[in-house]
Amino acid sequence: IVLVTIGLTLGAFIASLSEAVVSTVTDTIANDLKSFGALTWIAGGYMLSLVAFCPLFGKLSDIFDRKPVMVFSVIVFALGSLGCALASTMPMLIGFRILSGIGGSGLLSLSYIMVSDIIPLESRSSYLSLVSTVFALSNILGPIIGGIIAEYSWRGIFYLQIPPCIVLAIIVVFVLDLPKSEGNMLQRLKRVDFLGCITLTVSVVLLVLATNWGGKEYEWHSVLIITLFSMSLVIFIIFIIIEWKFAYEPILPGRIFNRDIIFVNAAHFFAGAIRLVMVFYFPIYFQNVKGLTPSQSGYQLIPFILSISIFSVVSGYLAQLVRSIRGVMWFGSVISLIGVCLFAFLPKIESTPVEMVVVVVNGMGLGLYLQLITLTCQVSVPQEDVAISTGFSGFSTNIGGVIGIAVIGSIFDNTLVDQI
Repeated sequence: IVLVTIGLTLGAFIASLSEAVVSTVTDTIANDLKSFGALTWIAGGYMLSLVAFCPLFGKLSDIFDRKPVMVFSVIVFALGSLGCALASTMPMLIGFRILSGIGGSGLLSLSYIMVSDIIPLESRSSYLSLVSTVFALSNILGPIIGGIIAEYSWRGIFYLQIPPCIVLAIIVVFVLDLPKSEGNMLQRLKRVDFLGCITLTVSVVLLVLATNWGGKEYEWHSVLIITLFSMSLVIFIIFIIIEWKFAYEPILPGRIFNRDIIFVNAAHFFAGAIRLVMVFYFPIYFQNVKGLTPSQSGYQLIPFILSISIFSVVSGYLAQLVRSIRGVMWFGSVISLIGVCLFAFLPKIESTPVEMVVVVVNGMGLGLYLQLITLTCQVSVPQEDVAISTGFSGFSTNIGGVIGIAVIGSIFDNTLVDQI
């Protein structure tokens, strides 16, 4: 179990690392490739596919088994990383970032899903805390590693992601032992909700395009942006109708949407927005406003990620102490709200220690409820729906991150850049 757990945490680590590692090097990459117009797509392209495929991997792992889907995810992620390292143009880089995101989506989703497969419920909180801690650790190392390597060559960032993929593939193929489901390949393919997959993916892509282009390339009230939002909504409604009325094995069956699932996924959406905006734009803020180097700006994220890691572990013990998961989550949400409000005063703060206090308060709030959200998603549904519920939870936090980055990116482009 120990070796398998290491492998699963490694999957979450490299997928999350790829998300965070570019936060301090976007300016460097844009300079090298001579393309600033698509800067947000370096992270946004990865997050786009990460979001779109999260709920799909949960269901696909039920149909095709965990191990083959995990191996597929590792291969796709590694190929995408290699392509990014070799990219000679910005469109080429973004294309391979999107490919990496597909693989990363499987790595992240299955890391949490497979913990529920091999770990008993009474011990699951501790193991989920471990995965969450490693996930947060990658957010610490990502900006730092990215900043250090970027001072030599940003391409090394993507080469660095390939060796862990090889190690993970070996562990999954030769060590991981999970039961296999019945049926040949044709029978399994018939169970796939292809129409649901297509409509959900198209809806998410249109939504992300609208949020990324709005306020930057086009005005929010422009015909194109309004059309993209409208089409995304219409196609999403079609997706819901397909899932609830026609799909034989829906990607998101209506039975999983009880009150607890709706509540925690809403919380996960906003948590994802806060975390990704911090990881991506905080280093940019320190580079452009405070005049720090990429590596120095990466160090500024350490208190934020450490506080998330520490309080992710504390949250489990605190929930047992007060015998209320919901109470701890509400407490964390209030702390997080206070931290976000304090950000409004950040430009006026001259003291670095005070800046770090603001950062730590945000990390503390997120840490208190992030791990409990995943646990709640798994215990609030029957065992046969755990993979679907966990995948949807990942979708919620990642779509929150994508929209958060896009909206803050629009504000950044229209205010801070002009002032500088």
